[in-house]
Amino acid sequence: MGFELEIIHWLQSFSNLFMDTLFKFITLFGEEVILIVILGFLYWSYDKKLGEQIGFTVFISLALNSIIKWIVSRPRPFEVDSTITAIKPAEGFSFPSGHTQTASTTYFSLYAFMKKKWLLWVAIAMTVLVAISRMYLGVHYLSDVIVGGLLGVLIAFLMAKLYPKIKNINQVYQWMLILSVLGLFVVLGINLIKHTSNGVLDSVEFYNASEAVAKMLGTMFGFIIAVQYEKKHVNFENHNRFWHNIARFALGLTIIMAIRLGLKVIFTAMIDPTVLSDNQPVLAIIATLFDFIRYTLMLFIGIGVYPKLFRTLHI
Repeated sequence: MGFELEIIHWLQSFSNLFMDTLFKFITLFGEEVILIVILGFLYWSYDKKLGEQIGFTVFISLALNSIIKWIVSRPRPFEVDSTITAIKPAEGFSFPSGHTQTASTTYFSLYAFMKKKWLLWVAIAMTVLVAISRMYLGVHYLSDVIVGGLLGVLIAFLMAKLYPKIKNINQVYQWMLILSVLGLFVVLGINLIKHTSNGVLDSVEFYNASEAVAKMLGTMFGFIIAVQYEKKHVNFENHNRFWHNIARFALGLTIIMAIRLGLKVIFTAMIDPTVLSDNQPVLAIIATLFDFIRYTLMLFIGIGVYPKLFRTLHI
């Protein structure tokens, strides 16, 4: 770990306002907002089937990343070494890097499914840049970004090879729904035990340890039920009308972001997980379930329900 801390120190030795701003911008390409933009465009406005394939791949990767982080529970560099600055602070655990894995899975999936060589160079560049940004910002070690990047590449190419060969994708989806729910309650149960000492639960620590897994499993759950609902009750078609596609995309992003932020405000007003008192297991569990529900609804409405408006609005 010592040499990994030295790498971060070396990167941060170049820190100034311009470099800080640059790497804060670069790291956005591994965040969920950019992921929503890419998948939203693919699904609503370009190729629904491609959007489903890449979406399923990315959400499997994110769920796996959150579970590995929870199991390893590695502190972030700025938490270990006080001389490292968290230029853009991050919560949760460090290993493997979620931003780097998101970037590598997303961009390498685009290349693996679409087979356009220029996308390979985009994938390599974006993954490397996001990885460097995470270290520069003081929130990840070299091993975090290497493993995150490699996992993303592996999952992208594996799914690109296996997905077209799946004969009954609905059966796979049903198993993923079951595993999402089981996984969530297994994590909650273990965290209750892990963060209880002398019969007293550290409610805030319980929530912090459970939050990321709940969000990612909620994303997976919401995406799957959304795709199944859309196929059965909506079944919209992609088209090549440019301005109509722009309208689909812009309205869809607005709806998803409104749900994402609006539900956060509502749920936090009901239970603020950052101010929970010790030994409040029910409130801590409900706060975690709120995260699962928020991300489930965000994907279900955006992918499953929103396309119903396409015919009504003639877009």
